[in-house]
This record gives sequence, C-alpha cells and structure tokens, in this order.
Amino acid sequence: MLAEQLRERGCRVDVVLGASTEEKLYGVLDIKRVSSMLTITTEDGSSGTKGRVTDVLPDIMERNNSAVVYACGPMGMLASVAAIAAEYRAYSQCSVEESMACGIGICMTCVLPVIGDDGITRMVRSCVEGPIFRGDLVRWDEIGTIPADALGAPALDLS
Repeated sequence: MLAEQLRERGCRVDVVLGASTEEKLYGVLDIKRVSSMLTITTEDGSSGTKGRVTDVLPDIMERNNSAVVYACGPMGMLASVAAIAAEYRAYSQCSVEESMACGIGICMTCVLPVIGDDGITRMVRSCVEGPIFRGDLVRWDEIGTIPADALGAPALDLS
C-alpha cells in the first residue's frame, strides 16, 4: 500500500476517504492503521463529515501545508482534486478509473488527453501509459473527446 511505503520513508500520511454512504466505505481499519490522520466523508452524512472528499481537502492541505496529493476515484473527483492541489501548489498524482476494455492498449477505449513533458497533448492509453497520471497534466475538461491539438496514442509494437 502506498501509505505504508510513505510512512516507512518518514512521511506524514493524511487520508481522506469518501463514499456516498457508510456502507460503501472500504478499508477504513486498514487505512487507520497506516495513516497519520483519517478523515471520512459521506455524501449522506452517515459517517464522518457530510459531503465529498473535495469539501474537506482544502482545509487539510492548508493546515498541513501538503506538498503532494495522491488520488483515486471517479473522474470528476480526480479533476477537482487535481485543481485543488494546483491551487495549493501541490503535486498531484491521479489513478484514473477510465474503462479499460482490453487492458493491453489495442482497443483504444481508455485514451485520455495528457500534456507531455514537451507541452504537446497526446491521447495516451490509461491501461498502458497509466493508470496513474500527474493531475496537472490531464486535460480533465476534454476527457471523452479528442482535443484538436492532440496527437494520437503511440503505435503498438506487434513484433
């Protein structure tokens, strides 16, 4: 688990775990064991703070002067988390939940527009080049589209 590795390196690990209801929360005890602090949010208020992860994240980042945010979850949440991280000048890594039909990069159903180190947007395969991307490099507003300035996904070497 990422949190365990970070703790072993001496990092403070604050976790925000969110779900629509308490029944849909997963891994609470495991996360308590490896985190410095656990904040739970549920949309219906059945556990923790009523609301979403993105409702409590700014306060946690400000209070702890967070430098890095790791996130996984629905695309809309990832876009919001990446924006909040950028607002606080923090680095973010997002594990996307894009549909990955084949899992080996052939079908191209999992492509996302991601800005490369050279500043050029490419359609990258989340199943091959991901599923983890820097949050500030994903063009969240254009997921599901092919931006006019984007290059295609890299060719698959079938040799």
